Amino acid sequence: MHLLGAIPNVFFRSLDRPTSYLSKLDLEDETAEYYGVNKMEDFTWKQLFDSYACTECGRCQVNCPAFLTDKPLTPYGVIHHLKLHIIPKGKLLVKKNKGQEIEDPEGLLEKPLMPDVIEEEAVMSCTTCGACMEECPVFNEHIPKIVDMRRYLVLTEAKIPSEGQLAFRNMETQSNPWGIGAHKRGDWVKEVDFPIPTMAENPDVEYLYFVGCAGSFDDRNKKIAIAVSKILKAAGISFAILGAEEGCCGDSARRLGNEYLFQMMAATNVEVMNNYKIKKAITSCPHCYNALKHDYPQFGGNYEVYHHTEIISNLLNEGKIHLTKPLEGVHHVTYHDPCYLGRHNKIYQPPRDILNHIPGIVVKEMARNSRKSFCCGGGGGRMWLEEHIGKRINVERTEQALEVKPDRVAVACPFCVIMFDEGLKAKEALEYCKPMDISEMVIASMKHS
Repeated sequence: MHLLGAIPNVFFRSLDRPTSYLSKLDLEDETAEYYGVNKMEDFTWKQLFDSYACTECGRCQVNCPAFLTDKPLTPYGVIHHLKLHIIPKGKLLVKKNKGQEIEDPEGLLEKPLMPDVIEEEAVMSCTTCGACMEECPVFNEHIPKIVDMRRYLVLTEAKIPSEGQLAFRNMETQSNPWGIGAHKRGDWVKEVDFPIPTMAENPDVEYLYFVGCAGSFDDRNKKIAIAVSKILKAAGISFAILGAEEGCCGDSARRLGNEYLFQMMAATNVEVMNNYKIKKAITSCPHCYNALKHDYPQFGGNYEVYHHTEIISNLLNEGKIHLTKPLEGVHHVTYHDPCYLGRHNKIYQPPRDILNHIPGIVVKEMARNSRKSFCCGGGGGRMWLEEHIGKRINVERTEQALEVKPDRVAVACPFCVIMFDEGLKAKEALEYCKPMDISEMVIASMKHS
């Protein structure tokens, strides 16, 4: 069957959309009986056609971090089980639409996708890392299907683990998953020895630095926001922050299936940013980067968005900053490609270029790197959910990093910092190997330069 479906599936693949693309759910549709997908008919024709195009090669499965750590999810299984459901149900629907008499002893016409066809736990196990879509030879799109089913579980059935409910509640009340008071979002600037203006104080800057929740509220990641700010200041870059006016980008809410909450947060951020006529934005978080760059245009937010590694790489190449100081005790470094920076947004080289500018550093690549990088386990909203089944994904990735015996694991994502910190702690390796954001390594090498 795939011989007939593969070629047209490749022809009809999305050419102008990133692999992280998710459709905007029409929450104002008064005719909708429910939100999300839990019946075959709820999918688009293209989503259903993917099942017929699948070559059953298994590449998606052998690269899936959830499957490889013994979770119930298999990307191949999602496609395959959907096909096994579509074929008999499709025949019944054709007869029904023709007014013919049908026999449905198994109740296929009313059978829900979850849990009868696909396990709910499998749907919630996905980190949306994109490895399945990157590997698929016929361009099947697994993630949109999984998120559509999550939308049904969350918006219609209110099924989400208790820790996920807490994260949602914190986002609703304080606009950050940590639940720290929203008025404290800009307090991290007190730890910087120079003034950082807000957009309200200086709306004529070239860049908005969209700090994100991690950089604003998590003590470990505040150090990254400070490092980025110091680098921008040293290079003479004109920038400001939104301070208390900044809200959560909404990435975790959207990818966990809470489209309603995401749309509220996205619309609010876009309104604030558009009021300041913002054209360019810098982020430290790849999830913020992806939201601003690819999700916010659905709400009228169109900006030039840069990750801080892109900016720093350009500054080095232009000679606006110089790295002259070796990092004490750091020689071998391995770089972990964040899924939403690398695979989903194709930013692979700037972080490596930066590392190559630091004196005394030798980059040792992990076996799974660049487009084949292995997820840290924090994407798809999984940052806020516990792992109760199988091996922890961050521990698996940590073990892969330790195989190359690095002094530091260089990262470029706040979730990855947290996940590696926990993974290295679990492996009792923090004494000799620590995770460091690229910006932290840069600011350490800039000293006395």
